[in-house]
Amino acid sequence: MNLTVLLPLLASLVSFLFTLMVLDQFLHKHKTYQIVWTIGLFMFSAAAFAQFLGTANGWRSDTNYYRLWYICGAIGTSAYLGMGTVFLIAKRKVAVGTLIALTIAFIAAAVLVFTAPVEVTALPLVSTEEVKGTGFPSYVRLLTPFFNIFGAGFLAFGAVQSAWVFWRKRIKLYRVVSNCFIFGGALAASAAGTIERFHLANGADAFSLATLLGVILIFIGFLISIEVFNEFRVPFTSITLKERKALPETASGPVLVPTSNVQR
Repeated sequence: MNLTVLLPLLASLVSFLFTLMVLDQFLHKHKTYQIVWTIGLFMFSAAAFAQFLGTANGWRSDTNYYRLWYICGAIGTSAYLGMGTVFLIAKRKVAVGTLIALTIAFIAAAVLVFTAPVEVTALPLVSTEEVKGTGFPSYVRLLTPFFNIFGAGFLAFGAVQSAWVFWRKRIKLYRVVSNCFIFGGALAASAAGTIERFHLANGADAFSLATLLGVILIFIGFLISIEVFNEFRVPFTSITLKERKALPETASGPVLVPTSNVQR
C-alpha cells in the first residue's frame, strides 16, 4: 500500500477514534456542542475513508466514493465543526435556530450531490492525481463556499473572541490555545493547494497529508479544552484513566489537577 492510499486511511482511523471519544464525552456530560462536533468529526472520518476508497480502487470505478467525499468533506465537516462553536459562543435559542437552518440546508445539498450527474472524465485517472470538485455541475460546486465560509467563519470568530475575552480577563487561557488548534486544523484540511504550490508533496499526497494534519490539530485542540475532555476514559465504559478539574480561576488562569486511575 503506497503513501497516497495509506494517508487517507490513517486520517480516517484517527478521526473515527476521535469521533468515538467525543461521542463518549457527550453521553456522560450531555453538552449540545459535543454532539454537534461528533457529527462534524464523523463526516471528517467518512470523507477521509471515501478518499481512501477512491485512491485505492480508482475514483472512476464508483462515483459514490466521490459523492460521499464531496458531501462530507467539502460541505459537511467545516460547517458542523463551526456549528459546534456557535453553541459555545451564542445564546442557545440562536444556536438551535442556526442548527435547524444548517441541517435543512445540508439535507438539500446532499440531495443535489447524490442526484447530480458526475463527469467521470474529470475524476482522477490515477491515484497520484489530486481529487477536485470539478466532476460536479456548477450549481453543486456553488454550494460549497457558503458552508465553508459559515464553518470556518465561526471557527475563526470563536478563536478570536476567546483570545480577546480570556486574555483580557486572564482566565481560561487554555480556551485560546484550544480554539487556535481547532481553527488551524480546519484550515489545514483545506490547504492541499498551498502544500502543492510549495512543492511539499504531489497533488494527491498533498491533499491526504493536509487531511491527516487537519484531524491531528483538531484532536489536539479538543484534548486541550477542559470543556470537551475534563476526563480521559476508556470509551463507553466507566473506567476513567485521568481527570482534570479547573480550580477557582486566578490571574494566570485555571489550575488543572490530574487524578489517575479513577474508576466510576
